[in-house]
Amino acid sequence: MDVRRSQPIAFEAVGIPRESLPEGEWDWLESRFHQERLLTDHVLCDTDCTSEALWLLDDAVTARIALDEHGNSFEIAVDGPGSLACGWLLSGDKLSPWRVQVRRGGQARKLQRRHVELLDKFAPAFHARCRAVIHAEVLELAAQFALSRRRTARSLLADRLDGYFTAFGENAIAVTHSTLARRFNLRRATVTLALQELEGARAIRSFRARIELKDRERLRALAAEF
Repeated sequence: MDVRRSQPIAFEAVGIPRESLPEGEWDWLESRFHQERLLTDHVLCDTDCTSEALWLLDDAVTARIALDEHGNSFEIAVDGPGSLACGWLLSGDKLSPWRVQVRRGGQARKLQRRHVELLDKFAPAFHARCRAVIHAEVLELAAQFALSRRRTARSLLADRLDGYFTAFGENAIAVTHSTLARRFNLRRATVTLALQELEGARAIRSFRARIELKDRERLRALAAEF
């Protein structure tokens, strides 16, 4: 059940501090965003479908999962607290190019589709920033496809692990090699070898079902290698 907000909405992800919005626009958003708890693994929107709502994440984490040219799913990004989820609802055809799935359950702010369709009229500044986020996500998707043909498994894992540590706001995550293989469309043995290489480079420390960050700068340097 939706619960009416009792705390201010955080718009950091779309670059709008409260003082930059007209009072009427802020009041309109405050009265229509509602708080809801998201459960881990819940799918907010599937590929080529229209979302029922726009979400601002409080402490929940979501993943964007796309299909490659062979129809295989792979995770392209994770979005942490303060991020926008299901922003594609503001696009022309409103059909999402990726699945949005909850990676860590938590609180989020929900704006129903009927209100999303009124954003350009009643909250134009917020609407414009949301569309800018969508544009950035599209560019990110295109870049991921382009890089995937040149990227090594070590580089891919370094990039995605950096995304996890950032989104979760922690220096350790609980995840198995099999889960990573499934998410990134890799063989389990390939994931294990790549993690061993990252550990040998002293960027991470890998356990059976836990990965710890040791050196963020080193991890990002390895993510940039091709």
